[in-house]
Amino acid sequence: MPLFAFGFLGGGASYLIGLPMPFLLGGIVGTGAFVLWYEREDRELPKLSRWVRMVFAALIGAMIGTRFSPELLPLLPQFWVSVPAVAVFILLAHFGNFTIMTRLGGFAKKDSFFAGMPGGIVDSAILAEQAGADLRVVTTQHFIRIILVVSSVPLLFWVIEGSAVGSLAGESLATASYGITDVTLIIVIALAGLFAGRAVGLPVSHLMGPLILGLGLSVAGLIAVDIPGWMQHAAQAMIGVSLGAQFSGVSRAMLLRGLRTGLMSGLYMLGLAAGFASVMIQLVPADFGAMFISFAAGGLAEMSLIALTLNFNPVVVALHHLTRIFFTIWIGHTIWKRVLKEGEKL
Repeated sequence: MPLFAFGFLGGGASYLIGLPMPFLLGGIVGTGAFVLWYEREDRELPKLSRWVRMVFAALIGAMIGTRFSPELLPLLPQFWVSVPAVAVFILLAHFGNFTIMTRLGGFAKKDSFFAGMPGGIVDSAILAEQAGADLRVVTTQHFIRIILVVSSVPLLFWVIEGSAVGSLAGESLATASYGITDVTLIIVIALAGLFAGRAVGLPVSHLMGPLILGLGLSVAGLIAVDIPGWMQHAAQAMIGVSLGAQFSGVSRAMLLRGLRTGLMSGLYMLGLAAGFASVMIQLVPADFGAMFISFAAGGLAEMSLIALTLNFNPVVVALHHLTRIFFTIWIGHTIWKRVLKEGEKL
């Protein structure tokens, strides 16, 4: 199918030029560009099955969860203030983004609610799809925000430190020492977590189920998984294709409006992260750079890579971003269920 060809083409091109999260963001660009070019009144592309996004979201959840280790537990008491503060950050970020998108962007309130969530593009899109929001708006806004954050933060530290950081420096959380056991474990955790999460009614179960299962097994010291680079890239590319396919019907005017609003949203969240970092360094054993990266709402992998390059503890950074993902999904799902779904007050 051309969607997958253009998605992987966009991801491969982004990888070669060194963009952050290349196969996810490049997959969105490649697929979205093809959709916008191809569609006419007399032709449209077939819809992708939602199981494509569900299965590969489960793989991503499993890979995120298995990145952690038993060293996470001793760190928790040291960051007893900053980790719960992530919930306050989420509420302020979400409210500010919602205001920017409704009042300045003119988007519908339901679309703005999910487009303004300070979570990942995958989990936000899943919640938006469940709520019946416009995935074109949601995907565009998260895409622009993530591009801004994960591009500007490495460049900012590059100016300060004088050397490339994160994926720009060639760092990767994947390893070359993986074996068939690692691949099998990731697949088993993904599938088991997917169906277990659905069985117990977890919000965004196909992402959170594998993530929680992988996290529990890794932190307990029961498994230690090396993540294959190709598997990480393939899962991100497939998610990118599924999201890029949602650009069906997007006009140039919508893209321009989304660009303007997304930039304002991204700058607001970076300023908010800097404010939280300034406060947290008075309370936890970390400097401004580590705390700023911990609150900057980019990708978990990219922020962890920046921490790794700058000799910050990547587990601390990943802990805060994992907390952000958990809280964003829980808060977003709760408000959607009690306010949006029941009463349509927004």
